[in-house]
Amino acid sequence: MAFKLIFDEAAMENLIPKLSGHPIYAASGGGLFTPGIVDILSEEGISDRWQPGNNLTRQLILGAEACRDVLFYVNQFLDTNTRRRAMNRMAVPVCSMIDIVLQLLTVTNHEEFRKIREYSWPPQDRDTYQKLARRLRKNKNHRSLRKVRNKLAAHLDTNIFTERTTRLNPDDILAPLADCLVLLILSINYPSEFFCWIRPVGRLEDRQHMVVETMYSYPLCVRWITDLEGHVKGVDSMMIAADPRHELQEPIMETVRTYNSLIRAVDSQLSPIYMTPTKDLVPDGGGMYATSSSEGKAVKPGLEKLILAKTSPT
Repeated sequence: MAFKLIFDEAAMENLIPKLSGHPIYAASGGGLFTPGIVDILSEEGISDRWQPGNNLTRQLILGAEACRDVLFYVNQFLDTNTRRRAMNRMAVPVCSMIDIVLQLLTVTNHEEFRKIREYSWPPQDRDTYQKLARRLRKNKNHRSLRKVRNKLAAHLDTNIFTERTTRLNPDDILAPLADCLVLLILSINYPSEFFCWIRPVGRLEDRQHMVVETMYSYPLCVRWITDLEGHVKGVDSMMIAADPRHELQEPIMETVRTYNSLIRAVDSQLSPIYMTPTKDLVPDGGGMYATSSSEGKAVKPGLEKLILAKTSPT
């Protein structure tokens, strides 16, 4: 269910004194309302999951969903008897992931994002981002991959039953998948204020007002009171909440681990993606973790020098 807050002039005048000096509450699960006031199991099936509030957040969520779609075919890929069929089917979510990451690159191709990459990211991260972004744009068509994907999606194309289907090899799938995964990991680490989240919590007892939460800068979560159309009528509370990016990080990192397993299973010369403490590679590092990879043949982690991304949102 898509939901959008609407702030008119009257709402802003009403909110300013309420927001000034408003306390911040901390509670597990954000359960701050008196029991019985909020109907979180309303007939409308309102979800308590965070929804995207801007394009950056939206593309990151779509990228995580594409990762889940890729994971669906892993067991078939590992089975040599079904590998070719699995690769053909994986062409669909991998192509979707390519399109999503390309859109993500467009969204972040603005001065404020470039400044973050220039002044906040390690030099190796910046270099890797630029290199992989250029490569993904240059090879965005991935002709053999797109051809298989288009054939599978062309349900009304009767020639699919008579024409010979392009034969994919594992690297046709795994190479663009690796580039997309690294770029997704990097994108998670933009400052929290670049992401925007919203979730409807439920209705008040009068059935005429909604309770909606927003997060514009982790960890501050604001609970609003709105009418049924989304017009803001008041602010109820502010609280500390968990970073929604952590939930998205799980399928991305699971896909990274799966990718490493797949390149070993097919004896690919593609590079693994693994974690390296930045404090071991950056003189004044603070002990955060980075994703490492290499170009060309796979190497042991201890020999790798290329830093790609931190693994935890900040």
